[in-house]
Amino acid sequence: MRRTLLLASLLCLSACEKQAPTQAQVTPPDYLRMGEKSIVLERDDLKVTLAPAVGGRIASVEFNGKERLFTRAGTDGNNWGNVLWPSPQSRWGWPPPEVLDSAPYRVSLTDTGVTLHSDTQPGLGLAFSKSYRVASVENTLQIDYQLHNRGTKEITFAPWEITRLPAQGHIFFPQGETEYFTGDFSGLPFQERQGISYYRYNADDIGPEHHKVMTDGEEGWLAYHNGDFLLVKVFANVPAELIAPNEGEIEIYADPTATYIELEQQGYLATLQVGETLNWQVLWVFTEVEADATLDELTAQARQLAGLVLSGSR
Repeated sequence: MRRTLLLASLLCLSACEKQAPTQAQVTPPDYLRMGEKSIVLERDDLKVTLAPAVGGRIASVEFNGKERLFTRAGTDGNNWGNVLWPSPQSRWGWPPPEVLDSAPYRVSLTDTGVTLHSDTQPGLGLAFSKSYRVASVENTLQIDYQLHNRGTKEITFAPWEITRLPAQGHIFFPQGETEYFTGDFSGLPFQERQGISYYRYNADDIGPEHHKVMTDGEEGWLAYHNGDFLLVKVFANVPAELIAPNEGEIEIYADPTATYIELEQQGYLATLQVGETLNWQVLWVFTEVEADATLDELTAQARQLAGLVLSGSR
């Protein structure tokens, strides 16, 4: 059964934005530190580093003292960290829109965290805001994305989060209503068990082509297990009929050099009138797990964590 109340609470359109307090009135939370080139949010066993000058992206995530993302140290380009893109990709092609993906973002502090703001992308009429905070649930990052129509005509987009991770580990999620498809990419050998789609990364499956799988998900979560930890990304589930054309609610990408993978999920396709804003919330929760945990054990853990972060207690 679809969680109608959950969908309504995590996604909405607004014709205007709330008036933000002046920076002089803001008392940032004690877990937030402002650096010269980065912003750090650190609490419990989680340390998140943001890069305002490079698309306002998440540049690093350390859990239990270990780096978990694929970071800039692994590449000379912009395919690192965690970013937000507009979907469908057919509206902009390649490379990603620079103003949204890699140009500097402006910073504003809040009482609960920090918000980073892009300029408006020429040709798309679109601007992003990304609000980051450490949630009350242990080892959980809350991200509130906003897509703003700052152009002169209506636009239709869905939000699209791309999380880059080392080329290893185990990816799984509840399978939705559509079949797997690959578009112009080579596929990945996902399997299904009791309604769960899963793939354990194997470099022998990769190259020399780009690899990708796109499909519908269910339950509103996507999980990644690598060694001693589990990451569960939690978001509003999207009915198949509201997925952007030629895209998937869940998309998994593997680069042809077997260097990194991408865990991607998309929100609703929505039409924004001039001045309207689309809000989309994503929660990341980390926990320790056994390296040899079974798929059944990991699935049970992921479902439990998704429910707990949504209820706000753990």
